[in-house]
Amino acid sequence: MKSQRKRRVIIRETKIQAAVVEHWRKLGLPDTLVAAIPNQYAFGQAGLTKGVFDLLVLGGDVGIGLIELKADDGTLSDEQKEFRRLLIINGISYAITYGRDEPITVLEGWGVVRKQVRAAA
Repeated sequence: MKSQRKRRVIIRETKIQAAVVEHWRKLGLPDTLVAAIPNQYAFGQAGLTKGVFDLLVLGGDVGIGLIELKADDGTLSDEQKEFRRLLIINGISYAITYGRDEPITVLEGWGVVRKQVRAAA
């Protein structure tokens, strides 16, 4: 008999990105922007740079921020670590998030989207 293991669903980063931008479109506060940076698979194409984070965030309490989206099991590449270093030395806010809910929490904390009431676990 096969063991009945619970399968863990891994959401791809592209799906997370689409969900986060859609969340902002529905619940974004005035004078804010959350924009995808189409930099996936930046292998020498003109204008693309490996390591640049996935989302540009403008407005709210953050002013300017960048978010790197990761699936639950994702890790930063060397290029992303270098990009993070540049953000730090230039005083730019950033977040590295995992899964679909973490980036939404960051956007709420940065004052870019309306906070949602979450059910107690």
